[in-house]
Amino acid sequence: MAHCRSGTLGYNRAQCGDCGNNEWYASSCGDRHCPNCLGPRQAQWSQQVCDRLPDCPHFHVVFTLPKALHEFFERNYRVAARVFFAAAAATLKTFQKNNWGVDGGFLAVLHTWGSALNWHPHLHVLVSGGGVDRKTGRWKSVRPDYLFAVSAMSKVFGAIMLRQLEALDADKEISWPEGLESVEQRRDWRLRMAGGKWYIYSKATLGNTRAVVRYLARYTSRIAMSNGRILSVEDADGERSVKFEWKNYAQGGRKEERQMVGRTFVRSFVRHLVPKGLRRVRYYGWLTGANALTRGEVAGAPLTRIGERALKTDSPACRHCESRKWRYVSFFVHLHRSVVEAMSQAIDVTDCQSGRNRFSLVRARAGPEAVLPAT
Repeated sequence: MAHCRSGTLGYNRAQCGDCGNNEWYASSCGDRHCPNCLGPRQAQWSQQVCDRLPDCPHFHVVFTLPKALHEFFERNYRVAARVFFAAAAATLKTFQKNNWGVDGGFLAVLHTWGSALNWHPHLHVLVSGGGVDRKTGRWKSVRPDYLFAVSAMSKVFGAIMLRQLEALDADKEISWPEGLESVEQRRDWRLRMAGGKWYIYSKATLGNTRAVVRYLARYTSRIAMSNGRILSVEDADGERSVKFEWKNYAQGGRKEERQMVGRTFVRSFVRHLVPKGLRRVRYYGWLTGANALTRGEVAGAPLTRIGERALKTDSPACRHCESRKWRYVSFFVHLHRSVVEAMSQAIDVTDCQSGRNRFSLVRARAGPEAVLPAT
């Protein structure tokens, strides 16, 4: 990520389909946590999700783990994430079955951070307001402004989580926090959590489902921090510090500034890196690939998708002829450091806001005379 679009990873070329103008841009790293690579992936994921969601009411639900589970989650990321996803999904499926009498569909996105880079594991879930009636097999709609009682959901969610944690007692691969080494200590720990609060937030999207999808998309291809929130990087007495903007939700979401020592900032950032191979976005019910709801598959199901009304973005215009026809030519090469430094001084780097540019948000532009050396 540190070398993303710096030129050390090579350069690529795009050619205008009308005037033949060449535009060079530094290669991106492609890492799923990189704040530079998020734009095209966000737009692509948002469109794919909107194309799958039926045109019906939706609800935004947030499952939050209590602080007593934070250290356990950080020590056992993979196992804790699996348990967390399973408990939230079981809770929603239980209420959809008992209260609505349907087999529903929903998607969940895992976040582990707060606005201040603190450790705050929680799940954002987008629940479709309706599903396949378990008795008739037809589509059944529900109230557009109310999901389920949050207090009842919290109790069920907490009970499922604690049962799954109890099942991990025999797992010797688990790294238990200090003070939870014995079975008795872990039993007392679960009893304390059983008497505490489990927080669930629920709100109807009220016809603004695409906005919620765009919000979730911002965190599917990056983590914790965006470049736009970093205000400055200062170097004093040989030690760097980073100043960034964050929202203080305890004060109503007021924007504030925070400064961290460089090493602390990096540690706070990398602790949220997702383990290799772990899926941070998961689909359930008829939203899964094998059971995806298609037109005509369920009688009475909505015939349109919210994606059919989604706004389309345009490719960037050529600065010579204003054409938007591009031929993207892969020109992935590694260059010597001296060559990279020379090219970086000759190339004009500008911002590109198009979501359909699949290569980068920041593109290095040069005229046709800027040709890569033969080496």
